[in-house]
Formats: sequence, C-alpha cells, structure tokens
Amino acid sequence: MARPPSPRAEQRLAHACDRLTPTDGPRWDLGFDLASAAVGAVVLVLIAVTFGDYGITWDETWHLNYGRHVIHWYASLFSDDAALTYRADYLYGGSFDGLGYLARQISPLGKYPTIHLFGALVACFGLLGAWKFARLLGGPAAGFVGLVMLVLTPVWYGHMFNNPKDMPFAVGYVWALYYEVRILISMPAVPRREWAKASVALGVAMSVRIAGLLTLCYLFMLVGLWVLWRAREARDARLIPRYLLRFTPKLIGTTLGAWALMLVFWPWAQLHPLRRPIIALARMSAFNLHERGMPFGDRRISSLSPPGDYLLRYFGFKLPELVLLLVVGALGAFIVRAVRLRKRTKRQRQAGGEGLEVASKDERRRVAIGGFLVFAILFPPLYTIAKRSPLYDGLRHFLFLVPIFTVIASVTLTRLVRLLAARSRAAAWSVNALVLAYWVRMVLAMVHLHPHQYLFFNAFVGGLPGAYLHYSTDYYGNTYKEAFETLREHLWRTERERYLAGPYVVSACMPDFIAREYLGSNFILHQSGGPPAEFWLGYTRNNCYLKHDEHPELTRVEREGTLLVLIRDMRSDERRGEVSTLRPATRAKPKRPAPKRPTPKRPTTSRPGASRGPLKTTPETTPKPVSKPAPKPKTKSKPQPKPPADAAKQER
Repeated sequence: MARPPSPRAEQRLAHACDRLTPTDGPRWDLGFDLASAAVGAVVLVLIAVTFGDYGITWDETWHLNYGRHVIHWYASLFSDDAALTYRADYLYGGSFDGLGYLARQISPLGKYPTIHLFGALVACFGLLGAWKFARLLGGPAAGFVGLVMLVLTPVWYGHMFNNPKDMPFAVGYVWALYYEVRILISMPAVPRREWAKASVALGVAMSVRIAGLLTLCYLFMLVGLWVLWRAREARDARLIPRYLLRFTPKLIGTTLGAWALMLVFWPWAQLHPLRRPIIALARMSAFNLHERGMPFGDRRISSLSPPGDYLLRYFGFKLPELVLLLVVGALGAFIVRAVRLRKRTKRQRQAGGEGLEVASKDERRRVAIGGFLVFAILFPPLYTIAKRSPLYDGLRHFLFLVPIFTVIASVTLTRLVRLLAARSRAAAWSVNALVLAYWVRMVLAMVHLHPHQYLFFNAFVGGLPGAYLHYSTDYYGNTYKEAFETLREHLWRTERERYLAGPYVVSACMPDFIAREYLGSNFILHQSGGPPAEFWLGYTRNNCYLKHDEHPELTRVEREGTLLVLIRDMRSDERRGEVSTLRPATRAKPKRPAPKRPTPKRPTTSRPGASRGPLKTTPETTPKPVSKPAPKPKTKSKPQPKPPADAAKQER
C-alpha cells in the first residue's frame, strides 16, 4: 500500500511543474502576472458597470424557481418536494441555482440583476481557471495571453451574465481538467491536496450538469494509461497490480468526495445516489423535449436530427479567427512532435541506451498532456455526433470547450513567439504587433455588439450579416430588453402626449412572465380576448419578425446593419394617437418608463450599423408611416403615468 504523502511529494510536484513551465526570465514573468491581474481587475469593473444591460434569457426564470425549490427542500426538512418533479430541471444538479437563490436573499437588487451579477462573478472563476491552466503549460506569458483570449471570445463573454447552466458547467470543467493535468504531472507521487482539489473540481462540474461525470472518467483513464505505460517501459507486468493497489484508494476517495459534493444541491438524486445520476445521464444524452426547426446554411434542420457538421460549423463560425488558426496549428504540431518522439525513443532502444534522461521524460510528459487535451476537445463532440444526440442553440451546450480552446491557442502562440525570438527579434515583435491589432479589433467588435456579444460570428462566415437567417443568432431572447427600451424612447420622442396619457398594449414572441419584467408603467401585455395589440415586437428566431407583416415597421434593433428585433405599429390611422383608457397591470415591482437620463439616448436610427432602409429579406416591406401630430388627450383621462424624471423637468 502507498505510504502517506510527505513534503517530498509536494516538492517533487513543484519541481516537475517548474521543469514543464517555460519562463521568459523573472522580470518578464512578474510583468505578465501583473498584466494578468490588471486584466482581471478591468473585467471586474466592466461587470460592475454593465451587468444591468443584459436581458432575461429564456432559461433563467426556470432556474430561479428551481433554486428556490432546492433550498426549500432543506428548509422544510425534506417535506417540500417540489424540487423532485420540477419540469425537467430535477434532472440537473442545482448548485448554481441554489446558491443563486441564497444570493438573492441578501442582495438589495432585483432577482434578475442579482443573478446576472452572481453569474458573471462565477464566470470569473472560469477565467481564473483558464489563466492557471495556460500558465502551467506555457508560463506566465501564456497565462496572460490565454486570459485575454478568453475575455475577448464574445461567445464566452456574452454568456457570462445570463446563462445559468452552461457557463457554471464550463467553469467546473476547466478546473477539473486543470487538476487532472497536475495529477498526471506529479505521477506517481501525487500529493494528497491534489487529489482533494481534483475532487472538489469534479464535484462542482457534476453538481451543475451530470455530463461532468465525463471528467471523472477522464481521471480514471489517465491513471490507467499511466500505469500501463509504466509497466511497458519497465517491461514488468507485475507493476500493474502494484500501482493499482497504490492508486485505487486515492481514486475511490476522490470519486466519493466528488459524488457527495454533486448530491448536496441535487434533491432528486439524493433519494437514489447511485442509480439516479446514471439515469439522468442517459436521459440527457437523448434529450428530446425541445424539438424545433433551425436555420442551417441554406436549409432548415430539426434539433432532433442535426447534421454531422453541425458543431464543426458553429465552432468554426463562432470562435475568433486567431483562436481557431492557433488550435489547428497546435494539432499539427502535436502530431509532428508525437511522431518525432516515437522515432527518437525507438532509436534509443535499438542503441541499447539506459532509459531516458530527464529532458526526454519531460518531453514525453508534454506529449501526454497534449494528447489528453486533444482527446478532451474531440471526444465530447465526436461522441455526440456518433450518437446523433439532439443539438440546438448553436454551441451553447458545448461552451465548456471554449476555455480549453483558448488555453491551447495561448500556449501555441507563446511557443511560436519564443521560437521566432530565438532567430529574429524583429519577427517576434511583428507577430506581437499583429496579435495586439487583432485584439483591438475584437474589443471594438464586442463594444459594438454590446450587450449582445454572444451573437458574434467571425469573418469565415461573413460576420453577423453573413450568418443572418442562415444560422441561429439571438436564440436566447437577450435582445428584447433593448427592443422595449427602443420602443419606449421612440414613443417618447415622437408622440410624447400620447405616451404620457396612458399605457400601450404590446405583444411579442416571448414568454409572458419575461415580458412583464420589461413593461414598466407605459405598456401592458396583450391578452386573449382583451384590447388589440398596438405594437408587435418580433425577433428573427422562428421567423417571428415576419408575423403581422401587413402592418408598417415602426423601428428596429440592429447590429452590424443586421436585424435583431423588428417593431411594428399595429394601430390604424384612426387609433394612432388616441388616449388609452386602460390601466397598466398591477405588478409587484413596477418599473419606471425609462432610465433616468436627460433624453433617451441612442435612438434606433442613430445606432452604429443601423439602416434606415427596408428589410432586404422581406418580400414586401411596408414603408414607414409618416409621423402625424398627436391630438391632445381628452380632458377627463385616467391617472397618467409619470414621465422619466429628467424628461419631466425638461417638459416643464
């Protein structure tokens, strides 16, 4: 049996990590670490300033409710069993949802702003994990580059604020792989705390989605392959049972710790801790509750039968071009490196050399880590394709692979720059300048898309305009928040007296419980059998923007000249400007009609990339109505909602 780990094990791990981690000198390493800290600080400031800009996505309300049920399961001493049957959410671990519910109890903000801020802070742990992972493999320079690359990956940054499922899982996944690589580096003398940290990371991943069980399989695979390799090198099969006896208690302890952590926020699985997680895994791999048609190239496909190149296209079109090119280059370099190492090892054996020197062992370890990362990236999508599992919403469910892409890209880039610097400093600085220019371009693109960064498409598909109506753009409803603000500002600017007189009736392609969060005091939601809707807000998913095309376009939300939400005026000429006698629906927390600012900013026609012309994709677009002076409201009208505070002063 293995002896208890000693301080020597810690020292050996630190020594192995030092040998594998490249360095650019103490001063440069310190400078890159300080630069990484500065980037992290900037991200925290951006989160604090902008988290309120992001809309409510379709999944969030369900996760808020599920988190409440999870906590009530404990608060009621297991008598409130709503968490055991709540929609399909009971098949997921509720760690993020439960902790989010606790955060809302102490937050002075509303429930949605609180969960957006909480989610963004959790996502920062993913940034930290990617930084540590890249730093371990490529030194402080790679850590800095990897951190910047992940921050400037719009599909990651956009999901930080309002994705309550895929983003927390991605955080757990990157940490799990990081500690598994550290275990591989320190084999065979793995310190206890490395097993304990790996257990926590594995448990965090599984406590969000049972697919995190994959990381546990990775750990067993790594240990098993290492044991086989060790026995083969020593040409002694007796080492296999010896090492298995040594590692089995550690693997069992790590598994039990991760499994227990997974169960803490998963009431449904607590009733059958071994059987139910496996049942959930089988159901999730064939999840067919959300069948829908989706645009894919020049055709529409079903989410239940996606084509084999579905994920390949989305990863190829959604990730930054630089990351993709570096990952492809890294794959080629890995193959060449592995072939050369095999040939060199074969020559050494034929020459009857005494084993391998430390340098060769380190080279083997690097190749083993590279092979593991290639496997960790390729296996999940290839398994999904082979099994023909349902897929939808772009690459959202595979967001957990994005940090690994940026880690590989950063290590590849820093290695390339070091190789160039050894031959020509001018060439190395030229590459650095090109990378910096590309990062500036990405910053500008993300600023322009804000707060819809997750809609980004790269130049390989022609950007957002090239993906328009060919691939899913706003599938999460994030743009509706801006659509309501745009409509409110347009009405305040063009028909202020009518705006002040009473509420408008609106309708949209969105759940009623989310729409009510955007209504404020000047809109009410259209109900069946009630007054007809005066405005229609339609985004492009499921061709929602084509509905009611007999009515004229009033205004729109756009980015890069591409339609996101189309707002139609459904009033007749006689009704336009009439004062409503309706009262806004009573809500627990009514919102003001507009943010507190002197005048509504960024009208639709002045937004970057906005177009005043008609939609090119609509067969017949009705021209915009000519504004008419709104008649004065009747003297006896219902109590009127207050205008925005600053605008009221301006009116007086």
